[in-house]
Amino acid sequence: MTKSSAKSAPAQTVRLRASLLYTLSMLFLMIVAGIIGMTLGNSLGRDALKGVTQPDFGLSSRTTTREDEDEPAPGQEVAFISEAEVLTQVKERLANKGQAPAKPVVPVEAAAAIEADAENDRPNQVGFPIVSKDGGVLMEVIGVQPDGGSFVLDVNLRNEGTKPVRFLYSFLDVTDDQNRPLSATAEGLPGELQPLSDTFSGRIRIPKALVKGVDSLVVSLTDYPEQKIQLKLSGIPVLQGSN
Repeated sequence: MTKSSAKSAPAQTVRLRASLLYTLSMLFLMIVAGIIGMTLGNSLGRDALKGVTQPDFGLSSRTTTREDEDEPAPGQEVAFISEAEVLTQVKERLANKGQAPAKPVVPVEAAAAIEADAENDRPNQVGFPIVSKDGGVLMEVIGVQPDGGSFVLDVNLRNEGTKPVRFLYSFLDVTDDQNRPLSATAEGLPGELQPLSDTFSGRIRIPKALVKGVDSLVVSLTDYPEQKIQLKLSGIPVLQGSN
């Protein structure tokens, strides 16, 4: 063995030891880092899940209750339903499915009596009704009342003649006691009255601000297009406190 070979052998041994020591040190550091990371992760996970509980669906309680309900008492006889009865019940349910419950049938006479009682229970106002009749057509104001921001006249209209009559309610004129025209709209009154018609009820609505300080009103209506029928209702009082 030469002198150079003898000198290189210890150097190689030193390098191998240094490399092995470096490898073991890195391995040790990785293990320590892994343990620290796992510990921190578990701690953070527990902190994040604090206050979170598993939902209780009550399966066990419902199961127990159901079993208790289905379980017959000691000595109690269990009655079984026959197959024919089951089929009958199923057919009845299918036949009635989607059908609305039947409404009670009120005879016509009873309905008329109920409506008449309701009309009689309505308090009568002094000075009403105010009636105008022309050409077989009768128009009457049966009462007045405030309604929100409006002053309302309750009106009845019917045709007692033998010819049909048409109305265009843009021809409806409402004036106050000083002959000043007021804005008014008709509600619920028919555009045409057939001969010997029933009585139709409706309303004439006037803005409440327009009747402030007004004592009475005049309502005029004519037929369309002939304008031969002139209905005029004068002296319709404006109730105190309604304006």
